[in-house]
Amino acid sequence: MKHRSRSFTANGVILKRNKVGETDRVITLLTQEYGKLVTVAKGVRKISSSKRAFLEPGNLVKAYFIKTKSMPLLTQAKLINDCGQARTNLIDIRKLTQFLEVLEKLFIEDEIEEQLFENILRLRQEISDQNISNGQIKKQLEDLIEKMGYPHPRETKYNSVLDYVSSLTNRPMRSFEYLVTPDQ
Repeated sequence: MKHRSRSFTANGVILKRNKVGETDRVITLLTQEYGKLVTVAKGVRKISSSKRAFLEPGNLVKAYFIKTKSMPLLTQAKLINDCGQARTNLIDIRKLTQFLEVLEKLFIEDEIEEQLFENILRLRQEISDQNISNGQIKKQLEDLIEKMGYPHPRETKYNSVLDYVSSLTNRPMRSFEYLVTPDQ
Protein backbone atom coordinates (compact mmCIF):
# COMPACT_ATOMS: atom_id res chain seq x y z
CA MET A 1 0.00 0.00 0.00
CA LYS A 2 1.06 3.58 -0.60
CA HIS A 3 0.48 5.09 2.83
CA ARG A 4 3.69 5.62 4.81
CA SER A 5 2.40 7.30 7.93
CA ARG A 6 0.26 5.40 10.38
CA SER A 7 -2.90 7.33 9.46
CA PHE A 8 -4.29 8.43 6.12
CA THR A 9 -7.49 9.76 4.55
CA ALA A 10 -9.26 9.07 1.27
CA ASN A 11 -12.50 9.93 -0.46
CA GLY A 12 -14.26 6.84 -1.70
CA VAL A 13 -17.45 5.15 -2.80
CA ILE A 14 -18.67 2.38 -0.51
CA LEU A 15 -18.86 -0.74 -2.70
CA LYS A 16 -19.97 -3.29 -0.15
CA ARG A 17 -20.09 -4.15 3.54
CA ASN A 18 -19.95 -7.46 5.39
CA LYS A 19 -20.77 -8.21 9.00
CA VAL A 20 -17.92 -9.34 11.25
CA GLY A 21 -18.60 -10.28 14.84
CA GLU A 22 -21.38 -8.55 16.72
CA THR A 23 -20.53 -4.90 16.12
CA ASP A 24 -17.96 -4.68 13.30
CA ARG A 25 -18.07 -4.58 9.52
CA VAL A 26 -15.59 -5.10 6.72
CA ILE A 27 -16.08 -2.18 4.36
CA THR A 28 -14.89 -2.15 0.74
CA LEU A 29 -14.34 1.29 -0.80
CA LEU A 30 -13.20 2.47 -4.21
CA THR A 31 -10.79 5.40 -3.90
CA GLN A 32 -8.73 7.23 -6.47
CA GLU A 33 -5.52 7.09 -4.42
CA TYR A 34 -5.63 3.43 -3.35
CA GLY A 35 -8.06 1.76 -5.75
CA LYS A 36 -10.18 -0.86 -4.04
CA LEU A 37 -9.55 -0.58 -0.30
CA VAL A 38 -10.82 -3.21 2.13
CA THR A 39 -10.99 -1.96 5.72
CA VAL A 40 -12.41 -2.88 9.12
CA ALA A 41 -14.88 -0.52 10.77
CA LYS A 42 -15.07 -1.28 14.49
CA GLY A 43 -18.37 -0.81 16.29
CA VAL A 44 -20.39 0.46 13.32
CA ARG A 45 -23.21 -2.00 13.88
CA LYS A 46 -23.97 -0.54 17.30
CA ILE A 47 -27.17 1.47 17.43
CA SER A 48 -25.25 4.44 18.84
CA SER A 49 -22.59 4.48 16.09
CA SER A 50 -22.28 7.83 14.32
CA LYS A 51 -20.74 6.12 11.25
CA ARG A 52 -23.56 3.61 10.85
CA ALA A 53 -25.62 5.50 8.25
CA PHE A 54 -22.64 6.81 6.28
CA LEU A 55 -21.16 3.41 5.49
CA GLU A 56 -23.96 2.21 3.23
CA PRO A 57 -23.24 0.94 -0.30
CA GLY A 58 -23.19 3.70 -2.90
CA ASN A 59 -22.43 6.53 -0.50
CA LEU A 60 -19.47 8.81 -1.20
CA VAL A 61 -17.51 9.42 2.01
CA LYS A 62 -14.33 11.00 3.26
CA ALA A 63 -12.82 8.29 5.43
CA TYR A 64 -10.00 8.34 7.96
CA PHE A 65 -7.90 5.22 8.42
CA ILE A 66 -5.18 3.83 10.66
CA LYS A 67 -2.73 1.41 9.13
CA THR A 68 -2.52 -1.95 10.96
CA LYS A 69 -0.64 -5.17 10.32
CA SER A 70 -3.57 -6.62 8.41
CA MET A 71 -6.43 -4.49 7.07
CA PRO A 72 -6.58 -0.72 7.63
CA LEU A 73 -8.93 0.37 10.41
CA LEU A 74 -11.62 2.87 9.39
CA THR A 75 -11.83 5.27 12.32
CA GLN A 76 -14.04 8.10 11.05
CA ALA A 77 -16.26 8.82 8.08
CA LYS A 78 -17.85 12.00 6.81
CA LEU A 79 -20.67 11.80 4.30
CA ILE A 80 -19.94 13.72 1.10
CA ASN A 81 -22.89 12.49 -0.96
CA ASP A 82 -25.72 10.12 -0.09
CA CYS A 83 -27.28 7.57 -2.45
CA GLY A 84 -30.58 7.50 -0.55
CA GLN A 85 -32.70 8.52 -3.54
CA ALA A 86 -31.62 5.39 -5.42
CA ARG A 87 -32.93 3.23 -2.59
CA THR A 88 -36.57 4.25 -3.01
CA ASN A 89 -37.68 1.48 -5.36
CA LEU A 90 -36.51 -1.96 -6.38
CA ILE A 91 -35.49 -1.04 -9.94
CA ASP A 92 -33.19 1.75 -8.77
CA ILE A 93 -31.76 -0.40 -5.97
CA ARG A 94 -30.95 -3.07 -8.57
CA LYS A 95 -29.20 -0.53 -10.85
CA LEU A 96 -27.06 0.76 -8.00
CA THR A 97 -26.27 -2.73 -6.69
CA GLN A 98 -25.16 -4.01 -10.07
CA PHE A 99 -23.06 -0.92 -10.74
CA LEU A 100 -21.29 -1.32 -7.39
CA GLU A 101 -20.76 -5.04 -7.96
CA VAL A 102 -19.17 -4.42 -11.37
CA LEU A 103 -16.77 -1.90 -9.77
CA GLU A 104 -15.98 -4.27 -6.91
CA LYS A 105 -15.12 -7.09 -9.33
CA LEU A 106 -13.08 -5.03 -11.81
CA PHE A 107 -10.84 -2.93 -9.59
CA ILE A 108 -7.83 -3.94 -7.49
CA GLU A 109 -5.69 -2.22 -4.87
CA ASP A 110 -3.97 0.32 -7.08
CA GLU A 111 -4.25 4.00 -7.92
CA ILE A 112 -7.05 4.85 -10.36
CA GLU A 113 -6.55 7.41 -13.11
CA GLU A 114 -8.21 10.70 -12.11
CA GLN A 115 -10.42 10.96 -15.22
CA LEU A 116 -11.59 7.35 -14.81
CA PHE A 117 -12.47 7.95 -11.15
CA GLU A 118 -14.38 11.13 -12.07
CA ASN A 119 -16.35 9.16 -14.69
CA ILE A 120 -17.22 6.56 -12.03
CA LEU A 121 -18.39 9.31 -9.63
CA ARG A 122 -20.47 10.94 -12.39
CA LEU A 123 -22.15 7.63 -13.31
CA ARG A 124 -22.79 6.89 -9.62
CA GLN A 125 -24.44 10.30 -9.23
CA GLU A 126 -26.64 9.80 -12.30
CA ILE A 127 -27.79 6.43 -10.95
CA SER A 128 -28.40 7.97 -7.53
CA ASP A 129 -30.39 10.86 -9.00
CA GLN A 130 -32.37 8.40 -11.18
CA ASN A 131 -31.44 10.41 -14.30
CA ILE A 132 -30.18 7.51 -16.43
CA SER A 133 -31.67 4.61 -18.35
CA ASN A 134 -30.46 1.01 -18.38
CA GLY A 135 -29.10 1.49 -21.91
CA GLN A 136 -27.09 4.55 -20.88
CA ILE A 137 -25.66 2.71 -17.86
CA LYS A 138 -24.70 -0.21 -20.08
CA LYS A 139 -22.96 2.08 -22.59
CA GLN A 140 -21.03 3.93 -19.88
CA LEU A 141 -19.96 0.67 -18.23
CA GLU A 142 -18.78 -0.65 -21.60
CA ASP A 143 -16.74 2.54 -22.11
CA LEU A 144 -15.33 2.24 -18.58
CA ILE A 145 -14.25 -1.35 -19.23
CA GLU A 146 -12.56 -0.29 -22.47
CA LYS A 147 -10.74 2.60 -20.73
CA MET A 148 -9.37 0.05 -18.25
CA GLY A 149 -7.62 -1.68 -21.16
CA TYR A 150 -10.00 -4.57 -21.83
CA PRO A 151 -11.59 -5.20 -25.25
CA HIS A 152 -14.92 -3.45 -25.72
CA PRO A 153 -17.75 -5.81 -24.69
CA ARG A 154 -19.32 -5.54 -28.18
CA GLU A 155 -16.15 -7.12 -29.61
CA THR A 156 -16.66 -10.22 -27.45
CA LYS A 157 -19.05 -13.15 -27.47
CA TYR A 158 -20.88 -11.98 -24.33
CA ASN A 159 -24.45 -10.65 -24.45
CA SER A 160 -24.27 -8.58 -21.29
CA VAL A 161 -21.85 -6.49 -19.30
CA LEU A 162 -22.32 -8.72 -16.26
CA ASP A 163 -21.42 -11.88 -18.19
CA TYR A 164 -18.35 -10.14 -19.60
CA VAL A 165 -17.18 -8.87 -16.19
CA SER A 166 -17.78 -12.31 -14.72
CA SER A 167 -15.56 -13.87 -17.40
CA LEU A 168 -12.84 -11.23 -16.95
CA THR A 169 -12.63 -11.79 -13.20
CA ASN A 170 -13.40 -15.53 -13.12
CA ARG A 171 -15.89 -14.75 -10.36
CA PRO A 172 -19.65 -15.11 -10.80
CA MET A 173 -21.82 -12.03 -10.54
CA ARG A 174 -24.40 -12.25 -7.79
CA SER A 175 -26.85 -9.58 -8.89
CA PHE A 176 -29.86 -10.07 -11.15
CA GLU A 177 -29.28 -9.28 -14.81
CA TYR A 178 -30.78 -6.01 -16.02
CA LEU A 179 -28.13 -4.64 -18.36
CA VAL A 180 -29.15 -7.03 -21.15
CA THR A 181 -32.84 -6.07 -21.25
CA PRO A 182 -34.16 -3.11 -23.26
CA ASP A 183 -34.95 0.15 -21.49
CA GLN A 184 -38.16 0.33 -19.57
